[in-house]
Amino acid sequence: MKTIYRISVSLLCMLAMTLESCSDSAFDELNTNPAKSPDTDPNYQLSQCEAQVWGYWIWQETALKYAMPFCQYLMGDWGVTNYGGHYLKDDKYMGSIYEQMYPMTVKNLVDIIDHTRESDQRNLYYMARVFKVFVSGIITDLYGDVPYTEAGRGYINGIVQPKFDRQEDIYKDFMNELQVANDSLDENQPLKVTGDLIYNGDVGLWKKLANALHLRYAMRMVNVAPDLAKEEASKALHNSGGLIASDKEEALVRYVYDSFDWTNDEYRRNGLSQLMRGREDHPTMYICSTFFNYLGKTKDPRQFVYCRNYDQSSPNKPFGRADITDEMINTPKAKFQPVDPGYFHYEKWPSGYWSKQVKKYLMKECRPQINNIFLKLTSPGVIMTAAETKLLEAEAVARWGSEMSSETVEKLYAQGVKAAFHFLENYGADAFKDRDIDRYIRHNNVSTDLEDQLEKINTQLWILHFNNPWEGYANWRRSGYPVLKPSPDYGAKCIDSQTTPLRLCYPIFESSYNKVHYNEAIDRMGGTDDWNKPVWWDQ
Repeated sequence: MKTIYRISVSLLCMLAMTLESCSDSAFDELNTNPAKSPDTDPNYQLSQCEAQVWGYWIWQETALKYAMPFCQYLMGDWGVTNYGGHYLKDDKYMGSIYEQMYPMTVKNLVDIIDHTRESDQRNLYYMARVFKVFVSGIITDLYGDVPYTEAGRGYINGIVQPKFDRQEDIYKDFMNELQVANDSLDENQPLKVTGDLIYNGDVGLWKKLANALHLRYAMRMVNVAPDLAKEEASKALHNSGGLIASDKEEALVRYVYDSFDWTNDEYRRNGLSQLMRGREDHPTMYICSTFFNYLGKTKDPRQFVYCRNYDQSSPNKPFGRADITDEMINTPKAKFQPVDPGYFHYEKWPSGYWSKQVKKYLMKECRPQINNIFLKLTSPGVIMTAAETKLLEAEAVARWGSEMSSETVEKLYAQGVKAAFHFLENYGADAFKDRDIDRYIRHNNVSTDLEDQLEKINTQLWILHFNNPWEGYANWRRSGYPVLKPSPDYGAKCIDSQTTPLRLCYPIFESSYNKVHYNEAIDRMGGTDDWNKPVWWDQ
């Protein structure tokens, strides 16, 4: 995983300058830059793309300010509550993914695919196709109909105003792309892929990732196209190569660069962790009461792994703060008071207690915050985990029976929950004891009722995806679990919606630079860029 750090800063900067430009729908001359080098090593391009997805902090603004509060993971920080808690539209934060991911990552992946299509770098060619599906999945799941077949082709084909593909067509192409990749990746190819940060060029593991993503996107379609979802899920579960099934097979970008750097083009560390650490004297990433209370209600041993309480004794050095969590647990007058949906941390001011540990009266400190382990810039970026794969397989069996798997729903559920616990050890959590996990599973196990199975499986996915908010937001909309009350139900005054938005609006610039295709997409939504209009699979 340290391949990325063998790539010099100067090389990354060179790649950024030579391969990035404005979006395909803007500034034609930049998208057809004749100075672009045709000889860039596509291995380096793959490294860049893999690092960017979690490393580029600017587009993680969309995750932090919308996806995480919509899922009620975080609340209380000014930006988190103001936008995602109050349902306030902001073109800059809603559009970060769209505006940045196309020219930075999609364009490079399209370029890799184009350059390796007829070359002897066959495995790199199919790995890029798999990763393009993953990246395109983030974009279409957030916005709905988006440029896909013509995206990133400004330099290659002169297409600077790409059409918006229907999400239904995009998803059907995902199924084809992932199946072709699984069938075509070949461990006997002589040329090794040297720029892969996720699996270090291991072809067998890329087949597992292709199958796992195939299962993810097949299950996304269960409500809108159940027959197609069943057919594609079955393919994914029975394909050669198998699925991600252990922690050693998980698709993660493991960062080791620990520089707290706000440079826009720096992406060698976890950008979401950087944002959650923040620019203020002290981090303000408070946990939403929905998440905190659910973990407490179910006696989840992960509650105080996700959440901790800190004092403010260490300005600008979050890892130097005093952790007062254990003292609060053992002090009757100390009450954990997480922030309700739609509220800032300073509203409904918390009652406090006298801390013997830090020898002062604490109030705001009674708000649970995100654990310091998630603020480390070396936190891994999540592509796909064994826990997600097992839980999705459990849902497939719950819906369609033993033709999907020889394992029972109960066994797959238990395997998925256990894997989700141990996944947190990637971030520095202490190792969980099996007896504690087993006790939790016994008390929160699935029954034989289908709806109970769907609720429990998808609630576990909601917990798991705290570290992967794109997927958390998508799977919550797809499954409807857990049932989350919108902010106004808690008395919050919301601005641009009274219910949790179901998609994000397109960037405003698209209505000018790609007007014809933009208007076609808007017309399919009923004439307005409505963020309460569900995307195709959200039925």
